[in-house]
Amino acid sequence: MSPDPVRVLLLYSHPLMGEGLGKMLAAEPGVVVDAVDIGITEAVDAAIARDPDVIVVEEGGAVDAADVVRRSSCPVVLDVDITTTSAWTLRREALSTRPDDFLATIRGIVGHSGRPGPGEPVMDQDHALRPAPVPG
Repeated sequence: MSPDPVRVLLLYSHPLMGEGLGKMLAAEPGVVVDAVDIGITEAVDAAIARDPDVIVVEEGGAVDAADVVRRSSCPVVLDVDITTTSAWTLRREALSTRPDDFLATIRGIVGHSGRPGPGEPVMDQDHALRPAPVPG
C-alpha cells in the first residue's frame, strides 16, 4: 500500500510562479499540488482550511508567510521570493530556489516526516530560529 500523498499548497501572485513551480512539484511522485492565486481571498481561505502538509507562499503578495503561519496549522511553510535566489521556511532558514535544491528540500521533509536528517536544517527544541547553509 502506498503512503498518502504529500499535499502542497502553492500560493502565488505571479502566474509564471504558480504554473511553473506547480507543474514542477506535481511531477514529483507522492506530491499533490493545489496552486491558488493569492489575490483570490476566498480561494486562499478554502485552500488553507484543507490543512495541507506543506504551504509554499510567494513573498510580496496579498498574503505573506506570517499570515499563513498564523492562519494555518501547517507544519512547514516555505516563503519564496522570486526577486532573489532565496526561499525561507517558517523557521526563516534560507534555501536556494534552484529547482534541484528546492525539490531536495521538499524531498527531505517528505522523507523524514518533517524531521531533518544529517546535513539538513535543524530547529532547536525551543523552536529558535537558526539559519541553514545556502547551497553554493
